[in-house]
Amino acid sequence: MRLGISYTVFDGVELLESAIKQIRHHVDFIHVAYQERSWFGHPMNPGDMEQLKKLVKLKLIDSLEEFRDFTVIKPEGRGVIQSKQFETRKRQVGLNACLRNRCTHFISSDVDEFYKTDEFKAAKDLIIKENISLSSCRFINYVKDPTYHRGYDGATVPFICKITQASKMNKRFFTRCDPTRGITKTVPGKDLQLPPNLVTMHHMETVRKDLHKKYQATTRAIFKRGKTNRLVDNIRSVNENNTQVNFDKIIFPSLGKMNLTRVDNIFNIPYQEWQG
Repeated sequence: MRLGISYTVFDGVELLESAIKQIRHHVDFIHVAYQERSWFGHPMNPGDMEQLKKLVKLKLIDSLEEFRDFTVIKPEGRGVIQSKQFETRKRQVGLNACLRNRCTHFISSDVDEFYKTDEFKAAKDLIIKENISLSSCRFINYVKDPTYHRGYDGATVPFICKITQASKMNKRFFTRCDPTRGITKTVPGKDLQLPPNLVTMHHMETVRKDLHKKYQATTRAIFKRGKTNRLVDNIRSVNENNTQVNFDKIIFPSLGKMNLTRVDNIFNIPYQEWQG
């Protein structure tokens, strides 16, 4: 196996170094597709480009590629279906980069997705041993800090998948996932949803230096954008004395108040530096 991973990046660059360090020794090629402007025209935060270049110098990123193959959507929040198409195209750029670098297997990842090193290795070893063609795993969503989460999501995230020159990113996959992250099966082999006790993806969903930036760029179709400040304030209210978050059905129509689980900062994310 020659494994490549491509991270899609606009906001959340401050998470990337900690995420890559967990898996660097078990991945052969690391690609980053970044944007200087969001789908809706918002500029990248000052300093993010310097941080990406720093990760290249540290050999945590092998290839840094700007994604420009989209048109800015105006007004903000419209054209969500179109932005999903752009996002799929951006993931394809990452897949193509891995193919150019002779990768036989591929992961499409977002900037806020983390794996424990030992779990990542164990899952990779199983995929090799069992000749898995497509794989997925469950994930946990974190809120505000990497020390609070709201448990497992009902969906899955595609994990290590075999790729060939015929591989395409699309909305179809063998388990329920983000519609921009499905991938065609072009090589014979088993399809497997990996059990959570083997590997779990830790999704730093609302862990950001600039949470407003995340919501400015989101392509979620069901999102009351006029209530972004309220949503951000609700998330920021979480602390050791308040382990409950209220999404208030602003971005998740079925989610209101939720109790959170307190955990250790297992990935050593320097979130306290962002909070001053």
